[in-house]
Amino acid sequence: MIKIILLFFLLAFLSCIKEKSVSIFVQNPTSMDRKNEMIEVDWDLIKNVFRDDKQSFIILNQFGEKIPYQFVYYGFKTPELLIFQASLKANEKLEFKIVHGEPDSIKSRVNVAFVPERKDDISWENNRIAYRMYGPALEVDPKEALVSGGIDLWVKSTPELVAAKWYKDDLAHVKSYHKDNGEGLDFYSVGKSLGAGASAPIKKDSLYYIGHNFKSYDILDNGPLRLVFKLTYQPYYAYDSIMVDEHRLISLDAGSNLNKIVENYGDIKKSLKIAAGFPYYGNDTYVINADQGYISYAQPEDSINGVIYLGLVSDVALEDTKVVNNQMVSIFDYQPSYKEGRGLTYYSGGGWNKGGYPSFKDWTNYISDFANKVRHPLIIWVE
Repeated sequence: MIKIILLFFLLAFLSCIKEKSVSIFVQNPTSMDRKNEMIEVDWDLIKNVFRDDKQSFIILNQFGEKIPYQFVYYGFKTPELLIFQASLKANEKLEFKIVHGEPDSIKSRVNVAFVPERKDDISWENNRIAYRMYGPALEVDPKEALVSGGIDLWVKSTPELVAAKWYKDDLAHVKSYHKDNGEGLDFYSVGKSLGAGASAPIKKDSLYYIGHNFKSYDILDNGPLRLVFKLTYQPYYAYDSIMVDEHRLISLDAGSNLNKIVENYGDIKKSLKIAAGFPYYGNDTYVINADQGYISYAQPEDSINGVIYLGLVSDVALEDTKVVNNQMVSIFDYQPSYKEGRGLTYYSGGGWNKGGYPSFKDWTNYISDFANKVRHPLIIWVE
C-alpha cells in the first residue's frame, strides 16, 4: 500500500514537471550559419504555463545547458518578449526547453545611460561598439551650442562596457576618450550631419534637420542582452510646412554593430520622404546593394587611428540611394498610417578595422549577412 501511494505521488510530481515546461523550436531557413542570433518569443505564448512565477525558470539548449535570457518590456509593466541568443547551422532546427529552475546571474553586455555631467548626452554600448546622441544642455552651451540629431560613434577593441569609465576619466582630465588608450576611442566626426545612420525628412536635395536636440528620453530596457530607449524631439517643420512630432525608438543587441531604429513622425496627414545615412567623403570604398537592401561604406583612413566603417540595412529594397549635402543616404517612404510604437524601421551603425573587421571586405560581409538575416528571419514556434 505504501509503495502504491509513493508511486502515485511520483507520477503526480512528474506530471507537474511536464505541465510546467515549454518547447521553443527554432528553424534556420537559410543556407548560411547563424551565429549568436537573437531569438524573440512572444511572452503571451509562454506566460499561461508559468504565470506569475516567470522568474523561476531556466532555458536549456540542445545539450541541456542553461543559456542566458532577458525579458523585454518596451516600457510596459509586463514583458512583451522573452529573448535569448543561439547559433544555428545552415537549415538547422533546434529545440530549446523552458523548465522550472533558478537562472544564473549573468554579466550585462549592453548599457544605456543619460549623462548629464557631459551636457546631457544619451550614451549606449554593447560588447562590440558604442554610440551617443546629443542632449539639450549641449545646444545652449556657450562654447559649442551644437544642435544635431546625428548619431556619434565610439569604436572599441574590448568586449567590456567602457563608456562610463571613458566619460569619468575624460571629465576628470585623466584620459581623453579622443585618444586610444588600449580600448578604443572617439575619432568620428558628427557635427550637423546624420552621423552613424540617423535620418531626416528630405525633398529634392534638401535635408530637414531637427530644430533642437532631444527634449526627453525614456530608458525602456537595459540588458543584459538588449537595450531599448526612446528619444522625443520638439515638433518642427519638414518640407511643405508639414509639422512632425519625432520619436526615435533605438535598440541594440549584444554582439551587434547595428542599431535597430524605429522612426515615428507623429500624426501627419500625408506620406513623407525620409533619408537615412551618413557623411560621405568622396572616396569610392563603398558597396550599394539595392536589391538586398544594404549600404557598406569605409571612411578615408586616419593615419593614426585607422578606418571607420558604416552600414545601413533595410528589410526592403533600396529604391533610391544618392549623395545629398555630402551625405550618402537611402530614401524611404514614411506612411501617415504609422501609430505610436511603430514607424519606419531600419538598421544602421558602424565598425572599426581595429575592432573586429580588419578589412573593408570583412565589414561588407558582415553587412551582407546582416541584411540576409533581416530578410530571412528565423522561424520560431512554441509547443
